[in-house]
Amino acid sequence: MDVTTFLFLITLTVHFSASHVTNPESQDWQTTMEARLSSLERNLQHYMKINDHLLQENQALKILVEDNNRRNTELSIKVENLERTISGIQNNRKNVQIRPQTANHSKIFSGSQNYQHAQRELSKNRTKNYGMGQQFATKESGKRIDNVAFHAYMSTDTASGLHEHHTLIFDTVMVNKGQGYHKDDGIFILPRSGVYVFASTVAVKNGGFASVEIVINGQIAGSVFAHGDPTNWDEGTGLIIVEGNVGDHVYIRMHENGWGVVNSNGRARTSFSGWRLF
Repeated sequence: MDVTTFLFLITLTVHFSASHVTNPESQDWQTTMEARLSSLERNLQHYMKINDHLLQENQALKILVEDNNRRNTELSIKVENLERTISGIQNNRKNVQIRPQTANHSKIFSGSQNYQHAQRELSKNRTKNYGMGQQFATKESGKRIDNVAFHAYMSTDTASGLHEHHTLIFDTVMVNKGQGYHKDDGIFILPRSGVYVFASTVAVKNGGFASVEIVINGQIAGSVFAHGDPTNWDEGTGLIIVEGNVGDHVYIRMHENGWGVVNSNGRARTSFSGWRLF
């Protein structure tokens, strides 16, 4: 029984009772009951308004909680990516320390507010150190780099929902002629000038999608896109031919925020390759 029906029945009962009595005392009783009924109606309307307001506030709080949960998920992904980047740099610290002029790397990274800025600084120093190492090798052995080629892929899937401009790191290196590719930060540094071919393959599944860029010195030179349907895999490959100079930086990064994970396993590998044509 709803509230309106309940009030109607009370009013009907009051009038019915009053119709069967005529003495003054009964009339006073009827007047009193009608006044109390009117007061109850006003109170009921007041509490119904309060209830509606509480329902609206509850809905707003639900939306706020969902938004906070989404932001917490995004922050968790950022923290996970940052931890992976730091771990990669720490794991390769020994290799970095044997190169000249690497004493300031820890200072650069610890003072950075953004790990991508730290990656750029690390790569910049690496380019300088690489050039010094090449001069040393030339003096000692009289050899120079003739063949340049590399191929690397991800050993596992990435975290979910990678963000725009996140640099992909291909940690398993199959070929690295010329030692230009660095698996700690996913950057290839040209050891020789010339015309190069660069290729990247991206794999996703189960409704995930990823749009990535082939970047040279911060400029977009190519792109790859893959979008799997809810039950199948999808794989995209992009290939570019460019002319580059010694010390140019080439890497793969997210063009926009991804959905799901970027996959890499025995069925489909997400990879990065390049070689010098001439």
